[in-house]
Amino acid sequence: MNTTENKTTEQATKDFTKTWRYKLGLYMIIIGNLIIVLSALVFPFLGMGAAIIGGLVLAGEGLSLLSIVFLGKEGFKAIKNKLVGAVKASYTKPVSRSRHRFGIFLLLANVLTTYIMIVYAWIAFGATTPETPFPQIFGLDFAQQESMVFWLFLIGEVSFLIAIYILGADWWGKFRQIFIWSKPEE
Repeated sequence: MNTTENKTTEQATKDFTKTWRYKLGLYMIIIGNLIIVLSALVFPFLGMGAAIIGGLVLAGEGLSLLSIVFLGKEGFKAIKNKLVGAVKASYTKPVSRSRHRFGIFLLLANVLTTYIMIVYAWIAFGATTPETPFPQIFGLDFAQQESMVFWLFLIGEVSFLIAIYILGADWWGKFRQIFIWSKPEE
């Protein structure tokens, strides 16, 4: 594609984002995904039944799929360009000292949660006997231990993924240098 066609395509996409179809489709996809997230993360804690939550998830999915009618190809291109552009701009820009420290803190949180799970597993396997296959560990019964392991794992993984983003593109270059051998200076 030549530059004239690129500019025409970009202008058409930019013009489309001002239409009522784009705005309605965007609201539909946002509300649909918000319903799905709330159904999965919040509504179970409010005591809503599985049938209601399942219905809400289906309604959110349906609303998100219905947004395709209004957004079309141009709308999805516009959304993709905005999201990718925003993420790329914030990821590749220079990282401040406080952002770097926060990223390192999140990496250490990942390491800490991993070691807590290792210590837990070591203690749990050592305390397990045929008479007490599910002993109390750290003062927690088996169901509480299950919840603890789940949350430690989730916190560790999420903190690692967020840390990678927060530390930025330059950090990966520095990290990669650890694995590259260079001849010692003489």
